[in-house]
Amino acid sequence: MASRRGRGGSKLGATDALVARLHDFGETSAVAVLLTADRGSVHVLAKGAKRARNSFLGPLDKGVLYRVRLGRRAGEGLGTLHSASAREAFPRLRTDAARFHASALVLEVASDLMREDEPGADLFRLSVFTLKALYRAPPGRIPRSLVLFLARALALSGHAPETSVCVACGRTLDGVERPLLSPVRGGALHAACAHGEPGARTVPAPLLALLRSLLDRPPAQALRLESDARSLRDLRRLLVEWFEHALERRFRAAPAVDAEFSSAPRAAGYDRSAAC
Repeated sequence: MASRRGRGGSKLGATDALVARLHDFGETSAVAVLLTADRGSVHVLAKGAKRARNSFLGPLDKGVLYRVRLGRRAGEGLGTLHSASAREAFPRLRTDAARFHASALVLEVASDLMREDEPGADLFRLSVFTLKALYRAPPGRIPRSLVLFLARALALSGHAPETSVCVACGRTLDGVERPLLSPVRGGALHAACAHGEPGARTVPAPLLALLRSLLDRPPAQALRLESDARSLRDLRRLLVEWFEHALERRFRAAPAVDAEFSSAPRAAGYDRSAAC
């Protein structure tokens, strides 16, 4: 990343960034949370961002991929956004309800996982790939794009559940039709090993097989996997719950996503009665 020294010791640099969050700051400015490949999560002050004429070529918007120029003074926690030009705006993400809510969850998850001032190239690329997929996908493929993001983001963050062997006894789960999944133990269990395990619930073996398929294949290939709507819905709910347990928080965008994609019947055998 090209950089130079600005006035007052600020380090200026150009990089690609996704706007994940925006908060008003006074009458004309905003604080933005940017996701970048080389700096991770960056909190910046965008002075004059809400003015009709500014250095950002229009108002900043969430879910837009920008080329930005950043600055930060030594010892200060909040950087400065000097300029921003949109590289990809993904306009349909703001005009189609299903795409809007799915992209909101992507940005919320990514901003919670990405750390400040720590490179996060893989998560950044996955987030951009997913927003492009959500923007371009026909309606029937939107749920698959979102589930693929959640599965791979879990793996990148180190929170993905173990699904091939029992995390208690180490024996394979091959042939087990109804294993249990425990967020406390971090993976799947034989029924005999799950006795008294808090939060463990039954998960159909095909659901775990779908999760492994999404993780084992390249993203573009995984998007073409055939899977029914109810399995995608139940896997999305499982992954969201797994994330919320791992991060100890609730995602604000999750209920809207659930309402948007709630038409598919529940997959037989998936027990959601125990909250993570």
